[in-house]
Amino acid sequence: MSLPKFDDLPFNSRPDLSPYLIHLTKNSAKDDGISAYENLVSILIEGEILGSTTGKGMIKGNRPAACFMDVPLSSLKYVLTPENSDPQKPRYEPYGIAVTKRFGYKKGCRPVLYLSNDETKKLAIPSDELWRVVRFEVSTKGWVSWLHEREWRCPGPFPLPKSIQAAFVRNTDEASRLTKLLAKRRAEFRCIPKSVIPMTVLCQGLLK
Repeated sequence: MSLPKFDDLPFNSRPDLSPYLIHLTKNSAKDDGISAYENLVSILIEGEILGSTTGKGMIKGNRPAACFMDVPLSSLKYVLTPENSDPQKPRYEPYGIAVTKRFGYKKGCRPVLYLSNDETKKLAIPSDELWRVVRFEVSTKGWVSWLHEREWRCPGPFPLPKSIQAAFVRNTDEASRLTKLLAKRRAEFRCIPKSVIPMTVLCQGLLK
């Protein structure tokens, strides 16, 4: 019996499955005054996603890692909640990119390991592999759980292909703005999105 090919997987019949990995960005105003939109443009110009670190991205160990979510597009509205996307202290903002899961896997992206701190120690995971681990723990004080993000990670900077499936911006005005920028300065971009999707259309209820 032969194994199914990637394109044979039931993405079209399972609403919880997606063929894409999504990376959402946010502003870094406190560090350098740069908006989430500008960070997205920078990612497309440079053609790579820089890895987060222990200090700025809750990555364990000493290796930076680029972070993605295995979340269907229709479920992004459950990630971009008011609590997660507060501009003053955002975990995410409605800006980012989508690459195929096939491409991400080839470049080293893998689902993270959801483990408690004790389990991480018990399994003796090497320090240079701790980037794979996300804390998952239940105690009398409550839950520590990010299971809903269905996170994938890749060590170090993640190189983008010359063309990706989509870039995400907040609203239709910004979609028009980015589309015009890509047309006008195309030679400056190492990565060109095939589509620019406004999140206010994709995620009902998202503030404009």
